This record gives sequence, C-alpha cells and structure tokens, in this order.
Amino acid sequence: MKSVIGLVLFTLVGCTSSYRMSKVPDENLIGIAENKEEYELVVLDPGFDTWFVTAWSPAKDRGLEYYSLWNQRYVTEWNFKATRPHTSELFDNVIQYDPAIDYGIEVERKLYYYFRWVDTKLGIPILETRPPGGIL
Repeated sequence: MKSVIGLVLFTLVGCTSSYRMSKVPDENLIGIAENKEEYELVVLDPGFDTWFVTAWSPAKDRGLEYYSLWNQRYVTEWNFKATRPHTSELFDNVIQYDPAIDYGIEVERKLYYYFRWVDTKLGIPILETRPPGGIL
C-alpha cells in the first residue's frame, strides 16, 4: 500500500546567473550577478499528469496566495499523517515545503492539484475541510 501515493518531489532545476549591465559616470561597465532559483514539482504517481491537464483550466485558476495558503495547510496535515503509525502507510513520505520560499505559481498550483487529486481521485482525505468553490 506504500506505493499508492508516490513521491512528491521538489527539485532545484538550476541556479543560473544572469547579468544586468549598468553604466556608471566614468563609463565603466559593471556586471551584477543575480541568482535565481527555479523549482519544479515532480509527481511520480501514474495518472496524475493526465488528470492535471484535464482538471486545471485558466477559467478555474486562482492566485499564488490562494495556492500557497492551501498548500501550507495540506503539507502540515500530510506531514503529520506521514509521521503517525496508523496513517503512515498511506502517507509514506514527508514533503519538504517551506512557506517562506517563493516556488512560483506553477509549482504551487501543481502541488495544490496533487493534494486535490489524492483526495478526490484516490479517495484518501487529507484535510477535514475542503477548499471553497470546489476547484476541480
């Protein structure tokens, strides 16, 4: 039963440096490096990606804050269940999610929909209270 819910994985796609050139009064050019981290959510559960493509649409989309707030609730409850002996067989991994990090709208949206998929398609409730509006 441990393989019912696959691994939800955050990966660092890359730390890339981009340069912005500024002109200073003596006409010397200065390169300012800006590190930008990009995150990608990889869901290993078969069937999720196909379901996600059909479940999400721009008409149903919400903002970054909406997804972030719900993901904080989902991750907290998920991790609690993953560490409890009687529910850990369904929630076999702890999700490393830091609400202080800006993962971007794509990652937040996909993570939110993953939790909704587990709840609705797999029939494994995570939260007692579902998000308003029944996005799906």
